[in-house]
Amino acid sequence: MGSVLDEADRVAICQRIGTVTSASVPRWGRMDARAMLAHLRLSALMALGDLPVACKSSRAFQSFPIKHLILHVVPFPKGAPTAPELIVADAAPLEAIRPELVSLLERIGAGPREGAGPVHPLFGRLSFASGAWRRTSTPTITCGSSGRREPA
Repeated sequence: MGSVLDEADRVAICQRIGTVTSASVPRWGRMDARAMLAHLRLSALMALGDLPVACKSSRAFQSFPIKHLILHVVPFPKGAPTAPELIVADAAPLEAIRPELVSLLERIGAGPREGAGPVHPLFGRLSFASGAWRRTSTPTITCGSSGRREPA
């Protein structure tokens, strides 16, 4: 899986975003392509600290080893619920979401690599160095035009 912090991976992720159309079939969850890109846009805003979210998880998900296992070892479970702040009720057209999402991913890539990051709804406060935002690429890989689900 790629990381939005790595330039080559970010370019590939942004190219993949460009392949998503309204006809793209969900291969991971229940969101259609437009809702998925809008969800990623909100997730990017969260990663930048521009969209505050409440951390409503138990302390277990905020501590080693559970947090480390979910972020770096085991795949994130399919069908896991998302934060209410990241659920999209009515998304803008793909053509409007796509360039903003790409711009946000570029901001993340150019952003800080050290220090405390924003609050994550499951894991609490994350550091920028933790690499937690690497999971951003999963939905763009699994809701696209390739016709197959790539490994995470």
